[in-house]
Order: sequence, then C-alpha cells, then structure tokens
Amino acid sequence: MLRGGGLWYCERFGRSREAVGLKPLMDPSTPTSSHALELQNLNSVSGGNQENVTCMDPEIYVAAAEGDTDILERRPSADLQFQLTPNHNTVLHIAAQFGQLNCVEWIIQRDSADSSLLQCPNLKGDSPLHLAAREGHVEVVEALISAAKTVSERDIESGIGADKAMLRMTNNENDTALHEAVRYHHPEVVKLLIEKDPEFTYGVNFSGGTPLYMAAERGFRDLVKIIIGNPNRDRLAHTGPMGRTALHAAVICHDPSTHILFLNLQYSYVIDLLASQV
Repeated sequence: MLRGGGLWYCERFGRSREAVGLKPLMDPSTPTSSHALELQNLNSVSGGNQENVTCMDPEIYVAAAEGDTDILERRPSADLQFQLTPNHNTVLHIAAQFGQLNCVEWIIQRDSADSSLLQCPNLKGDSPLHLAAREGHVEVVEALISAAKTVSERDIESGIGADKAMLRMTNNENDTALHEAVRYHHPEVVKLLIEKDPEFTYGVNFSGGTPLYMAAERGFRDLVKIIIGNPNRDRLAHTGPMGRTALHAAVICHDPSTHILFLNLQYSYVIDLLASQV
C-alpha cells in the first residue's frame, strides 16, 4: 500500500514520484515523460467544493497509471466509473495520460455501454483525449476516437456523433485536443486528429491562437505542413491575437522555410490569407 499511497501523495500535494521514493513510470530523460510528471504536479491542487466527490483509492490510481488491469478487474465497475482524484481525473484520464494503451482499451471495453468517461472533463476541463494528445500518445488517441465512433454508430440520435463531439471538445482554456498536440509538438497526433475530423474549423483558444497560428508562431514547420496539407485547408482558421494571421507569425519567428510553405499554398488560400489582413 506504500506504493499506492506515495503516488496518491504525488498528485494531492504536487510532489514528484522520486521525492517520495518511487521510480518514474517512464524514462525521465524523455521530454514526454518528464512533462507528464510536471503537468500532473501542476494540476494536482484541487479547488472548489468536493463534498460529493468520491476520492479515488490509491490502489486504483497506481493500477491505472501503470496499466495493471489485473488489479482493476477485481474492482466493481462503479469504483472505476465514479472515483475521482483531487483534480477530478477519472481512471480513464490517468491511463490515457500515462499512455497505458492496454489499460485504456480494457476500461473502454468494460464500460462500452456508457460513453460518459470518454468526454468526462476534469477540473481544468480536459477530457482523456486532451491528456493523451498533450502527451503524444498517438495509439491511445486513436483508441479513444475509435471507441467514441463506435458509440456514435450505435446511437443514431447522437447528432454529430460522440467521436466528433470529443474531437471538438474544449477545455477551460478553449483548447481542443489538436491545440494541445500542436503546443507540445506531436506530429503524429496532429496528423491523426486532422484526419479524423477534416471538416472542422478549429477556432481560437483564450490566448487568441488557432492550431495553425500556434504552429507557425513556434516555428513548427512540420506541423504547419501537416495542417495546411488538409484537403479542406480553406476552412481552417488561421488567426491569432492582435489581428495577426499565421503568415504574420511565420514572419515574426524569422523562419524562412515556413514562409515558403505558406507561399506555396494554392492561390485561393493565399488570397484568403492576404484578404484577411486588409
């Protein structure tokens, strides 16, 4: 129980696993693993009234974070569905954030009749898809989208479908999963998210950036190429703060190669970019 209690302490009080004598879940030298721990620490402080929240058993937390489905199988379904961490993460949030694909698939299959976990937000408004996209877990991202699509196929009254609703879901910063994947530079995830919902116009977050603008601003030439490679790119929003466009951002970050990408766009799209500046 010491291992479970230690990991629970990490989330509750913002301490690293190493600080309480635990080994890291993944190689701490990799950017994604160290970033996962940092985000977990930053997001650990809970807020608001939690009287109606069932605090997650440390053993469940550890099992989800480490992908131990043997432990989870011994728990009643209600334990997995309703127990929350101080940050209001569900068991699916935890498994998705730490890239535990087998565990994610097991949770989805166990709760296949209920899609609520797929779109359940935590305190920061993040769905499990947000966390998986932020950490670059492309296989987990694909599993979550596939599960939501299956729900949509079963429910003819689902409107745009659970898969599209999940892809378009925004957190408290008005970020979609695509915004997160762009921000932390995960090309495979960016490509997958766009392929799964190419018709959607991704708008600005509360910082004023669209995914295309964010990629250009950061000099992520590969992401700019992926985004503007979308067949429906004429529908993509490209604005940023202070009336700027993605083309402005490319110029500001002094990236000539990104300038060329924009200038090699089809004529109609370049006209659209330039017209928006008038």
